[in-house]
Amino acid sequence: MNTILNTDVLSMAEFAQDTREHSARLKQRGRATVLTQDGEAAAVLVPVEAYEKMAREAYEHQMDVRLHEAVAAYAAGDRGTPAREFFDELYREDGQQTQKA
Repeated sequence: MNTILNTDVLSMAEFAQDTREHSARLKQRGRATVLTQDGEAAAVLVPVEAYEKMAREAYEHQMDVRLHEAVAAYAAGDRGTPAREFFDELYREDGQQTQKA
């Protein structure tokens, strides 16, 4: 993915000269700032709230993908691992024995 971000671009040197001011502006604006080095994009600074939102959305997307894969597998006849087998393996890994019901 190659996104062109042409606003809020600073050189590393500019950012280093007044880190506090640029950090405050980053938080106030609520959007990413691209840092450049030798005229090339080198890093992206993202406000914490924006990062948390991206991380949450990425996690939700991963869960959606896993759910769709599970539904497709079930539709194809895959019924997964029987509970007894799963718990036997889980307890073996944990060094415990299963209780027979």
